[in-house]
Amino acid sequence: MDGKLWYENKLIDRLRETDGIIIYGAGVMGRAVKRCLEGAPYGMRVKSFLVESLEGNAQTVDGAPVLELANAQRHRDALILVALHERHMARAMERLREEGFSDLAPVSFDSDVWSDIRGNWFRHRQAAAGPPCADLEEELGNEVRVYVVHSAADKQAAQGMADREFEIPIQAGAALTEQVIAPVRDNQGSHISERNGKYCELTALYWIWKNDRSKYAGLCHYRRRFALEDGMANKLAGSGIDVVLTVPVLNFPNVKAQYCADHEPGDWDVMMEAVRLLWPEYMETAEEIQNGVYYYAYNMFIARKDILDRFCAWLFPVLFYCEQKIGDKGDRYQNRYIGFLGERLMTIFFVHHSGEYKMAIARKHFIGKQE
Repeated sequence: MDGKLWYENKLIDRLRETDGIIIYGAGVMGRAVKRCLEGAPYGMRVKSFLVESLEGNAQTVDGAPVLELANAQRHRDALILVALHERHMARAMERLREEGFSDLAPVSFDSDVWSDIRGNWFRHRQAAAGPPCADLEEELGNEVRVYVVHSAADKQAAQGMADREFEIPIQAGAALTEQVIAPVRDNQGSHISERNGKYCELTALYWIWKNDRSKYAGLCHYRRRFALEDGMANKLAGSGIDVVLTVPVLNFPNVKAQYCADHEPGDWDVMMEAVRLLWPEYMETAEEIQNGVYYYAYNMFIARKDILDRFCAWLFPVLFYCEQKIGDKGDRYQNRYIGFLGERLMTIFFVHHSGEYKMAIARKHFIGKQE
C-alpha cells in the first residue's frame, strides 16, 4: 500500500495479502480495476487477465497477459476478481465454477466494493492535486430531504431497504401511467413528467427544483442510495458542506470515448455545442471532463437548495437544447440519452464550481435486482 485508505472492506483486506492479482474480464471494467489497483494508494500488481476465449481479445492488456480459461488451470486456487457489468456477472461466475475456479470475488460496475476501490484511488489522486474534497462522514455536523426515485417500471429489488427519516419516495414519469406508487409524484405542480422516457430521474429533479422548499435537497434511486448512517443527513445543514456527490465512475481512455462507445457519439457533440452556445464560460471545464477519466454518475447528489436551483437553471436549458436538436430514438435504451448526458453535465457544473462550493464525497449503496 502506498498511502491512506478512506474506504475499507473485506476484499481490499484480502488483496493486501495477495502477491499478484488475477482479473476475469479484459474489457472496460477489468482495465479500470487494473488501473486502480496498480496505482496509488494500492501499488498492487495484476499478473494476468482471464477470458472465456481469446477470439476478439488482445493477447495483452496494459502489459498483462490475457489467458483463455482452458489454459489457466494453474490459477484454479487463486483469488479471481470477476470484473464485469452486473448483467454478465451470474453467467461468468457459473462458467468459472464449471472450470474449477472457486475463490471468486465479483466486482461489478455498480457494486459497493468497486465504489470503495475506485474511491480510494480517486481520493488519493485528488488529495495530491489539492484541495481535497471533504469526507462526508468526517464533516457532517441538520436536516436534508433526499428524494428516492421510483417508477412504475421498477424491477423488484433483491433486498428491501426501508426509507430513512430524510428520504422521501417520489414517482418519476407519473404522467405516463395510471399507477400511483409514491406519495410524491413528478406530475404535481410545475413539471416535465411526460418527458420521463428521455429524462429518466431528471423529471424528478425538475420537480424538486420547481416545487421543493427545503434547505437542502437531493436525489437518489430506489436501488442506488446514499450510504449514510442514521442521523448523518440531519447534521448536514450545520456542517458547512454545500454539495454531496458520490464516488465517481472511472472511464478509460477518457469520459468522451467511453460515452461514445456506449451511446451515440453525435449526442456528445450536441451536448458540447449546447454548452458552448449557452454557457461558453464552462467550455474549458467541459473539455477537461471529456478528456479526463472520471465523472460523477447516476444524477445523484445532495446540495443546498439555492445551489440545486442554480444548477437546474443551468442544466435544463442545455438538456432542452439537446432534446430539440436530437429528437426521438427508436431504441428505448438509447432514447434515455438526456438522462445519460445529465450525468456528465452535472460533473461539468460541479467541477467548474469546485473552488466556490465545499464538496463532500459519500459512498453509494447499490441494491441488486431480484432474480
